Amino acid sequence: ECLLETKGGSIQAIKLHDLTGFGELDLAVGDCDGVVTLFSRQKILSKRELGSAITDIVVYNDLVGGCEIIAGDMGGVVTSFQQHDALWKINIAEESLKLSTIGMKGRRLPSVQCMLSAIMKDRYGMDMACLLVCDGWPFVHFIQDGERFMSLKTPAVIQSICAGNFIDMNTMRRFKPTSKARESHTKLDDQQILLGGKDGYIYIMINFEIYPWIKVDFPITNIQRWRPSDFKEHEVDLLICTGHSNQVLVFQNGENISTIQTLDWPLAVTLGDVNADGKDELILGLLNQTIDVYECEIK
Repeated sequence: ECLLETKGGSIQAIKLHDLTGFGELDLAVGDCDGVVTLFSRQKILSKRELGSAITDIVVYNDLVGGCEIIAGDMGGVVTSFQQHDALWKINIAEESLKLSTIGMKGRRLPSVQCMLSAIMKDRYGMDMACLLVCDGWPFVHFIQDGERFMSLKTPAVIQSICAGNFIDMNTMRRFKPTSKARESHTKLDDQQILLGGKDGYIYIMINFEIYPWIKVDFPITNIQRWRPSDFKEHEVDLLICTGHSNQVLVFQNGENISTIQTLDWPLAVTLGDVNADGKDELILGLLNQTIDVYECEIK
């Protein structure tokens, strides 16, 4: 146990990853002053000033094992860098403004809401690595090497995004009635992208088409994949959903299988083996400054 200090402003985003290749987890921390601090072996490795408060940090993985640190900020700028090298920068807010129509104009938050590094199938069935970015406009942008190569309009502003094997072949037929996939309750091989909307809908992206999937009764701020260690290979992943509500919803294959009532809004959600039993627990950081830990019991 140790204490790390960034010597900067309040912390807005953190990410654990092996950034140095030493086989140990390093730490990337973004603060309210727009500075990303990298820690390795409990020491500050480097600092990078981006200029605006950091809203999200992800690690982008390419198809050949390389990785980049990606930071999104309040100004709508996404910056890619490695330990000591700046790679690229793109203003997502400007890209959204270019795509906006007359009916969409008005006051919009330029800040980056969420990002996801994903390996997806392109339209020809080939693997491609890309970065998905959402800001205060109803779009999801696809980025490669600092260039936006595609954007999809979404029904609402997206505030959280995740990937996983969330549906089986039977559920797939609801979205793709002409699908030749045989009937089965086995999870699909290819991952799906889920989008958590400000309008209280969870949307699913299949073959670059976006469909409404699950409706909840509150604006969504966080969706996460959860796959308990004792799940069988064919079972679909669990989905954790939180937002402006005193509850945590757990879904499997689109069905609400559990609801956790909390004393306040969950602001932070993560998974980890906190009691060293070999299984991940669900950890919630609530608005009232308390932390709740839950075990998953499969029935």
